[in-house]
Amino acid sequence: MDRQGIAFLTMRIVISIVVVVAITGIFYIGMRNVMPIIEEGKVKKQVEELDSIFHQMVAGDARDVALQQDYRTEYGERYTYKFDLPSHLIYLGIGTDPDPNNNGKYQCKLMEDGNAIVYKIEGRSKRVYWLDDEIKIRMGEYRNNNWLIKKPEEGLVITHGGKYEITFELVKYHDEKYILVYANNTVPYEAS
Repeated sequence: MDRQGIAFLTMRIVISIVVVVAITGIFYIGMRNVMPIIEEGKVKKQVEELDSIFHQMVAGDARDVALQQDYRTEYGERYTYKFDLPSHLIYLGIGTDPDPNNNGKYQCKLMEDGNAIVYKIEGRSKRVYWLDDEIKIRMGEYRNNNWLIKKPEEGLVITHGGKYEITFELVKYHDEKYILVYANNTVPYEAS
């Protein structure tokens, strides 16, 4: 029996296992650092698509919510956007900064004139995407069988990753145009 050969083979197996574990550990740590960057890029891409859609919408016709025009018969430019938000999303605020004090207490109060989109991915810092001045987001409220601007005025807050389908409509209120968000009015927003 060759005891030296067995010891040599055993040592090679142990070294191989240690090297595989080390490489796997380095790969895991690297992916943990890279995944938030990738997920943030996915959110940024959707925010930029939304900005492009909003630019197209504001050039179109608007339903007059001051006159209580019915959303089923009078049409403002409308678009339903399908979000596919990553699992490590902390929040996405459309027209609002959900966590202005960075303390984890969310709110829907408008940021500026509702012309910002704010998002945060776990492991990354808050990102603010400014929209042009003519793009003003307002949360909708379904009342009296109609979608109207919610009072007091708010933006939309989404606090979990997942798939969401949200409709936006161009409306006017006393000659001022707004992009109305058709969504439920709770914080955090849950897909219905």
